[in-house]
Amino acid sequence: MPIGIHKDRASEIAASITRYEENNGVLKGLISPVWRDTLIQQIISSLRRISYVHTIRDRDVSASRLDPHDPSFDPLRGASLLNRRGELDEAVWLTFIATHFGKHKDDGWKLAANVMGSFGSGQIWTARAYKQAPDQFLAMLTSQRNALSDMRQSGRYSNHRQYQSKAPESIARSFASFYQWEFSAGTFQQLVRRIHEARGQNPIEGFDALYKSLDEVSGLGRLGKFDFLTMLGKLQIAPIEAGSTYLVGSTGPLAGAKLLFFGERDFAISAQTLQVKLDHLDEYLEVGKQVIEDSICNWQKRPDRYEYFRG
Repeated sequence: MPIGIHKDRASEIAASITRYEENNGVLKGLISPVWRDTLIQQIISSLRRISYVHTIRDRDVSASRLDPHDPSFDPLRGASLLNRRGELDEAVWLTFIATHFGKHKDDGWKLAANVMGSFGSGQIWTARAYKQAPDQFLAMLTSQRNALSDMRQSGRYSNHRQYQSKAPESIARSFASFYQWEFSAGTFQQLVRRIHEARGQNPIEGFDALYKSLDEVSGLGRLGKFDFLTMLGKLQIAPIEAGSTYLVGSTGPLAGAKLLFFGERDFAISAQTLQVKLDHLDEYLEVGKQVIEDSICNWQKRPDRYEYFRG
């Protein structure tokens, strides 16, 4: 059984799964006690990852975390610091950079630091700096084309982002389209206010509206949108919360949901129908949609043995 933070929730989660099955039928992917225990451990791992972000949010942060030229650079901690300073637009921008590149299990934030910091010897591409010279950002990337193609020099995307292109033009498109999205209403705060006026101040409605609007951002994709917005929520940069697992367009979570409910990764059922079933399961578990999405994705990789997955 799991050890560490949230270990005391294992029995609670197990009881919630049993209660769900009593009311809705057996979860065929959990007939094996080993598979059931593995899922519970993956849920607890996901809860721990969220607690870690909350710890980042609540602790004091050194200004060095903002500097991509500094070895201690950490865009999530930096975004938390910017948010506390009231620099909301820059906090959102840095959260995007963290999400777009991710933290690689071996390279850490190296790729994000290299791009944001012009490979250690140039402009630091804050949102303010990018606004002044987007063409120079592309020129910098183009000048570093060889370095970007060499993972030893540039660093790597996280596992969640591993299929993203490191071509200068592709990275530049992502940054340009995100900048256009973030400042489409003037500021990020004004963008959120516009959504509140249209859909009310419900955190779940706000998340959904932002999720759909992010379709215009190049290269972010379904998982990038989900990870970016859930991170904004966890860091309290935006008053939003995922009200769904957003299975449509997913791969690992969709396979995990099929395996969980039907015992087959390739079971014939629409993602939309399965999403409703998975969201309903969380009404029993009450761990949050991000935890559900993350844990079933990791569980389906090795349901017979718990394995900790990281970037």
